[in-house]
Amino acid sequence: MPWADASLAAQKIHQNSPPALSGRALIASLLIAVGAGAALPVAAQPALPTLGDGSALTTGEERRLGDRIIRELYRDPDYIDDPVLVEYVQGLWQALLAAARARGELSPELDERFAWEVLLGRDRTVNAFALPGGYLGVHLGLIGVVATRDELASVLAHELSHVTQRHISRLIAQQGRQTPLLVGAMVLAALAASKNPGAAQAMMVGGQAVAIQNQLNFSRDMEREADRIGYGLMEPSGFAPQGFVSMFDKLQQANRLNDNGSWPYLRSHPLTTQRMADMHSRLPPGGAAPPLPPSLEHAMVAARARVLANPGVDALRLWIAEPQSTGFASQPAARRAAALYTAALASNQLRDFAAARTAQAKLDEVVRGDAAAQRQSQRLAAEIELAAGLP
Repeated sequence: MPWADASLAAQKIHQNSPPALSGRALIASLLIAVGAGAALPVAAQPALPTLGDGSALTTGEERRLGDRIIRELYRDPDYIDDPVLVEYVQGLWQALLAAARARGELSPELDERFAWEVLLGRDRTVNAFALPGGYLGVHLGLIGVVATRDELASVLAHELSHVTQRHISRLIAQQGRQTPLLVGAMVLAALAASKNPGAAQAMMVGGQAVAIQNQLNFSRDMEREADRIGYGLMEPSGFAPQGFVSMFDKLQQANRLNDNGSWPYLRSHPLTTQRMADMHSRLPPGGAAPPLPPSLEHAMVAARARVLANPGVDALRLWIAEPQSTGFASQPAARRAAALYTAALASNQLRDFAAARTAQAKLDEVVRGDAAAQRQSQRLAAEIELAAGLP
């Protein structure tokens, strides 16, 4: 499935992406290429695959390459270290890792050597990507758009399968013929362009990254393998496999409605009818399962991601007004919880603490009786008081 790897993130350079994010994505893609040239000289590459997995990079070399890339991403101003979102995503990620261990998909060597860390990016595009060494990147746009925890888990399961099957390492190994000096110059150009969008020369050089990016894309066979293995991780991890299918349907619909340069992961890896049919055929006999209801906690976490993605003051004010709209009281509980959480957090960001407290108090009423949702509401209340200077 076309949930992007690091190279796929390079195609995020379009009019809806902030300049810094475009530079970061391009840096990640190019660092993979430069690392492939630097980590193992062409003449020194072994003639036979390492450990029989078809990869010319050892696990240690892949981890070091991932460390090198992640250091650049952690320096990016759009990296966000939000404890609420990190805890939520890590909870899904760790459950999938446990299932991969139990099923034998995650070898003891990879389990020990790789980082298995999640990086969140303040990016409104719907995307996630796997990096060498067991690092996972997740955009806030993805968290904000998925309807259930099962849909989000399906994306993470797909990316995890790319890592456990050594897809990234195999693709990196193919780049050994790239000239390190050329790729290094492109990395420097991308760095300059990310800090100065007017650096025309840097952008011109950085544009050559498309050639490398095209060679780094996961093959369709690898995508299908990640689909199959990722789907198999869902139920053992405690997630509904229906989430995998509904996420496919959602991405396919998005592809039809957004053919304007956005959704680059879909444009470079279109969802094939064979892959769609394969996911649907894996559902239990008797037809497609009914849509999964969103939990109150997930609705609130998704709302948090949308607000923290910096949508702009106008969007925040629009969201603040939603709970006062006609018919709001008749909306489903998950919808009301999301709207009230959004209104409280948006008001907090605009320093209107009285309005934030009012919305949070109403949120408490909606989520009463749901322990996980109540916990998130209490955290929000503490966050508001901390911002108001009343810890």
